[in-house]
Amino acid sequence: MGNEVSFRDEADTEASGSKLKTIGLCIAGWIVGYLISLTSSVLFFLVGRIPPDKPASAMVMFVTAIYGIVFAVIAAVVGASFSRRHALGIGAAIAATIAVAGFWADSITPNAEHWSEVIAIFLMAPAAQLGSLFRRLPY
Repeated sequence: MGNEVSFRDEADTEASGSKLKTIGLCIAGWIVGYLISLTSSVLFFLVGRIPPDKPASAMVMFVTAIYGIVFAVIAAVVGASFSRRHALGIGAAIAATIAVAGFWADSITPNAEHWSEVIAIFLMAPAAQLGSLFRRLPY
């Protein structure tokens, strides 16, 4: 009797393995989604030679906002594709990471212009959350 495995034990093992897989997929989706947003933003500022801490024209801010929103949505769609059942949670994690990074950048540069951080916090983060809705499973 000591070495016997019941059906319930096997089901518990499968369930815990499934939970670990789900957690891993959610973490991977969050990381990949945020890296898409981060990489696209860094490339935008480097290739466009736009200093995010200096004053910018309204047109530069507008183009930056549209670009950031588009890539935040793409990041959330890709990230949420890792686990569609948990798409809203992954989108929230990506959005929260974008917002925290914006607040952090704002706090470490008190004497700089903060237009890029404002775009990240108030436009890109909500866009990432809304982007995850595209990958959510229909209930």
